[in-house]
Amino acid sequence: MNKQKSSWLFAIIGLLIGLFFMYKGLTKHWLKPCKSYGPDTTIPVDYIMLIGILCKSQYFKMIGLFQILGGLLLVIPKTRLLGVIALLPIVFVIFTLHLFLDNRPEELVETGVPLLGLVLVLWYEVKKRVGWGALVN
Repeated sequence: MNKQKSSWLFAIIGLLIGLFFMYKGLTKHWLKPCKSYGPDTTIPVDYIMLIGILCKSQYFKMIGLFQILGGLLLVIPKTRLLGVIALLPIVFVIFTLHLFLDNRPEELVETGVPLLGLVLVLWYEVKKRVGWGALVN
């Protein structure tokens, strides 16, 4: 793939992931209340308890703020690398929570796709700015 096409591709990936996380951050603040699960749910009790604690402690609102800021940084081309660096740990923790505590495969897809996208954008941005020679030597 030539340089211009790959530049556009990673810009679009960054834009889509940035918008996704701005939306997710906004939902944690204003658009949706914390999730509550009924007695007939198949979701593990440990996951339900953890989500309840994170909601009650307002931790989700703090994560939502970082998702909004990270998404905004990801959308702006000059700050895209900083946005990836801000969002990558958050997305990794969310992915591993679903991997180890949740039993819904669709949640792994919903968190795994942005995680993969962030890793790809990180790879591209580091390659573009630093080059692999500086990382290897």
